[in-house]
Amino acid sequence: MARITVEDCEKFVENRFELVILAAQRARQIFAGDKVTIEQKKDEKKPVIALREIAENSVSIDQLREKVIDKFRTVNVEEEDEEDLDELMEEDTYRPYVGLEMQSVGTEDNKEISIVDENEVETEPSED
Repeated sequence: MARITVEDCEKFVENRFELVILAAQRARQIFAGDKVTIEQKKDEKKPVIALREIAENSVSIDQLREKVIDKFRTVNVEEEDEEDLDELMEEDTYRPYVGLEMQSVGTEDNKEISIVDENEVETEPSED
């Protein structure tokens, strides 16, 4: 029986670390019931089948990459929601009060109380 080697797979996936991730993803898919795309030998383990499929280019490497990326995402992004995410990414989270007008509402114990938003109150020492 001919053994599968990393060199056989490197024709299609150059990075060995990526190869491990993709082969593991494909092995999980096979365990979950996906159809094997190559001729399966007797008593062959799922990770070996996954590597053989990659070496024979019988599975789409790009689809495997997408599945891996989707697996690690914490939020599934639909195309229509991408614009909203772009807007959120443009927000300045380091300076969230920029552009807001502050109103002084009085002093208490040598601290000036300012309202930034109806839900947020800032206190600063007053200048006396």
